[in-house]
Amino acid sequence: MSDEQNKDSADLPATNGKQEQAESVTRQAEIIHEDGRRENVQLKAERFWSGALPRPEDFSKYAEMVPDAPERILQMAEREQAHRIAMESQLVPAETAAGARGQWLGAFLSFIALGSAVLLHWLEAPWQLSAAPLGVPVLSVARSLVGAFKSDAE
Repeated sequence: MSDEQNKDSADLPATNGKQEQAESVTRQAEIIHEDGRRENVQLKAERFWSGALPRPEDFSKYAEMVPDAPERILQMAEREQAHRIAMESQLVPAETAAGARGQWLGAFLSFIALGSAVLLHWLEAPWQLSAAPLGVPVLSVARSLVGAFKSDAE
């Protein structure tokens, strides 16, 4: 009933910075219906591959050009993975230390503001002046809570 012809077969690997590969195959086919009508159709298939390594079937093509290319590609991927692991092992402790520093600094400023409010009250300053330093820790806590709720919502 149908007569397929491979008119156009294009193997188009394309890569960008993310190491994505695409393969597109286009075929022309002619369908002959039971009533004798002929219909030309175009069939298109696409396949994508993403990762640090090329598709397994491409390794043999690399070996044809450079004999030790597959081994070199694997070593390159292993070095890249080791580098990423090393970078993450440095970044995670640095981010944890920065968070701890921020918490200590916030607590220190809150105690200074609270101490200032107590001192001003003890010196019998007007209540507005005694309450003003308490706005610093209250507003910083409110800002933190708003930021936490926003990040949870997203």
